[in-house]
Amino acid sequence: MPQGGIDQVPAALYLYCVVPAAGPVPALRSPALDGGAVHAVRYRDLAVLAHGCPPEPYQGSEEAVRGWIASHNAVVEEAWESAGSVLPVSFDVIVTGDAQRSAQANLVGWLDERYAALRGRLRALEGRAEVGVQVLWDTEELTASCGIGPLAPAVPARGRAYFACQQQRRDLRDQLDRRAEADCGRYMENLAALADDVRTNKVRPAKGRQMVLNLSLLVPRVTIPRIGEYLEEVSQEPGVEVRFTGPWPPYSFAGPAGTVEDNGAIGQIAYGQNGAAIRQGPQDADYGNRREGGQ
Repeated sequence: MPQGGIDQVPAALYLYCVVPAAGPVPALRSPALDGGAVHAVRYRDLAVLAHGCPPEPYQGSEEAVRGWIASHNAVVEEAWESAGSVLPVSFDVIVTGDAQRSAQANLVGWLDERYAALRGRLRALEGRAEVGVQVLWDTEELTASCGIGPLAPAVPARGRAYFACQQQRRDLRDQLDRRAEADCGRYMENLAALADDVRTNKVRPAKGRQMVLNLSLLVPRVTIPRIGEYLEEVSQEPGVEVRFTGPWPPYSFAGPAGTVEDNGAIGQIAYGQNGAAIRQGPQDADYGNRREGGQ
């Protein structure tokens, strides 16, 4: 991989990730979004993987955007496997030049300003991965396991039967809510004991199921088999389905607090005296979330 930067001075740089670079950065097989080569812009023992581009966001059809995101993620994942640690940059983050400095100079300036935090975060994420855990219920099977008979197929239109059916539904919902609170609390406690960090994501609609828990975990890669064993036990509980996905680069845990975005992959980057030297296109909901039902 080209080590010192990009030979021709581009109007802007499209960013993929930050990696440790005490030695040469290995060449990547994955191409850039435009089909060209990914370059390393180095500063001390850090490097940002990037390619030269026009100073405008990547915009196109939904199919085109998903293809770009897949290419972006392929670069990040290969860099992660090669370097052992990575700080992913959000899709469509583009650094531009200004009247005083080139895009590459602005990027190096950002690395200089954030060097200690970025280097520390890369060290903290070394040997770690993100995994996704979702717990879903088959409510009919759970209803039976709770000792409550199945609900009537339709609510009566009026009279005592109507109110009785409504009360039955409320009782069932209360019982299932209590069950969810207790079970999810137990799952969370056991998973947190195996993880360095836990992010709770919104539950999502699931066809024929009710999602009750949706987590992103930052874990040492060596503990992934233990997590899998525990989730296999959970999946044996009546009416419970578990989805365990990953390992992925730590998309949800990339941001060092107080320096860059702390709620996921690195996003907006600013450059002190020169102000904002970045343009960021519209974010796709699937970026950094390729785990089914992620955040």
